[in-house]
Amino acid sequence: MAEVRKELGESFSYDDEGFRMSTPVIIANYKAKRLKSRDIADLGAGIGVQALNFALFSDRVIAVERDAARIEYLRKNAAIMGAGNLEIIHGDSLDRETVKKIGKVETVHSDPSRSKAGERWSFEDLSPNPLSIVKAYNCDKFSFDLPATFPQEDIPGDWEVEYISLFGELKRLSTYGGSARIFHKSAVALPEEERVTGGGESHSKGELVRKVPLGLIYDLDGSLSRAGLVLDFIHEKDGLFLIHEDRQNVFLTSEVQMRSAFLRKCYRIVDSARSMNEVKSLLRKHRAGKVVIRRSMDPKRYYDEKRRLEEDLVGGKILYLFEFSGIFYLAERMKDGSEFKQLKAKL
Repeated sequence: MAEVRKELGESFSYDDEGFRMSTPVIIANYKAKRLKSRDIADLGAGIGVQALNFALFSDRVIAVERDAARIEYLRKNAAIMGAGNLEIIHGDSLDRETVKKIGKVETVHSDPSRSKAGERWSFEDLSPNPLSIVKAYNCDKFSFDLPATFPQEDIPGDWEVEYISLFGELKRLSTYGGSARIFHKSAVALPEEERVTGGGESHSKGELVRKVPLGLIYDLDGSLSRAGLVLDFIHEKDGLFLIHEDRQNVFLTSEVQMRSAFLRKCYRIVDSARSMNEVKSLLRKHRAGKVVIRRSMDPKRYYDEKRRLEEDLVGGKILYLFEFSGIFYLAERMKDGSEFKQLKAKL
């Protein structure tokens, strides 16, 4: 197998739009390992980030791109990276001649371009259309990257769905079909590659939910909420409970600090109050200088409420304000080794 000899660096060639649409390198590397194949076709390869990562692990890679400018970037990048096992085709992925040139390959992959922005998607909004790709290439093993908000109910039932987050931020929904399917549904936190899976079974909320938090509060990685795997995750962690869930935030709680790539931030409760006036008094008592509001509220009111809370504060601490079941909780952010490791990797 030929080897890509360099990391993507300053010599990598791209245009702004091509870079914006490209796959983050950590995700591209993860997917390349998962889809390691004898030969793999990357349809709609763009400037080549995913295709070049495929070239690290698969014996033969065929990259197809219809945009003439992106093809030139792709060729330059393949030469820069020394990807001798990467073949490039300038053409439309669904054109008969392109399909004929590629022939039968072990794996077909595509990260389709989007014809619009928004919350509601269909396969017709994606180019190339994944359903048309499966039909045209008679795929035995395939993977498609879809918008993270793509409705799960519109994805064929025999496809695996996998929500991928990077440093705690939900980045994409990957699907796998044929022999590429391993799980029913999962969420993966990168760069740690920690995974939570679900097979469609349901868990009773009764034993997994608390109305009153314990000593610690956690921000939960958004991939679990989007995948519908919050309770699956909690069910695996003795002593961890769901305290709040809405469209914006999912908070968990425990008495003893737990470690997981899906628990992105941890806060220690330092005090509680039953009114906002009492909150202001406690902020002064704990020598706070700034407040980060984490309770559910109208975003338009956020800065007005923050200004009122911070008025006359002279301390140096940053405290976080939560609200559960009508009680306000002030907390301080906790640091641990895993967070510093994540920051270092991000930089």
